Amino acid sequence: MIAPSAATRPAFPNVSFGPFRLLEAVPWLLVAATMRVIAFAGGLIALPAIMLANIALLLAFVIVTWRMVLATDGRSGLGLLGLSQQIGMARAVLPPIFGLLVAATAVAAVTGLTGRPGEFMLGFDGIAFDQASHAGRLWSALVAALVLLMVLQVDEASKPSLLRAIRRFGDHARWLIPGVLLVAVVAVLLHPIQGYVRGWVTQMWQDSPLPVALKSLLSMVFIFSFATVRLWLTVGILVFALRQSYRAQPGA
Repeated sequence: MIAPSAATRPAFPNVSFGPFRLLEAVPWLLVAATMRVIAFAGGLIALPAIMLANIALLLAFVIVTWRMVLATDGRSGLGLLGLSQQIGMARAVLPPIFGLLVAATAVAAVTGLTGRPGEFMLGFDGIAFDQASHAGRLWSALVAALVLLMVLQVDEASKPSLLRAIRRFGDHARWLIPGVLLVAVVAVLLHPIQGYVRGWVTQMWQDSPLPVALKSLLSMVFIFSFATVRLWLTVGILVFALRQSYRAQPGA
């Protein structure tokens, strides 16, 4: 599907036990979840906190993408990127995605497309964290597909481009559109399960005599556990759909 990097040694950890690979993105998701909590508290630190949360989420996205590409018999040099290269990629990917989120929010507000236009600003955040409505979940699924196509451009030795990702989405729409819809359906199905667990966590905070430190730990486990599941399912579905699209091409 994509060409391997010229580098030969992975910068990501070499995890030999398969199930542990599911945990590789957890540290970055933990950073993202922590920064989100800080950002939602408001104040001057909110903006830098949400920026750090988005960078951490993208780095987690890259790790999962690399693993899923390899799992579908593709080739990728994403695992060969050092941290500085990953940060550089984040600087190339996130600003155009942020511009897309702003534009979508403005369109939603002007047209009355949804009663919650602000949730379109959370389209990238919603790749791993729950959105407030079905429209928001569908939007996050679409944003995830575009981010995936931008990230994979790194293997082509080119700077990630949102316009090129949109064109490529059109080229592979036959498979990617069902993939995006399936991601949205998975998010819809996960919502009530996560809501139930969230209610249990809230009740624990209110009624349980457990120490505050333990309550905080359990709350963070709840947040990044669901974030991990969402991220792997989202990337897995989209990478599989893209891989099938390439295989369906003549001469593939």
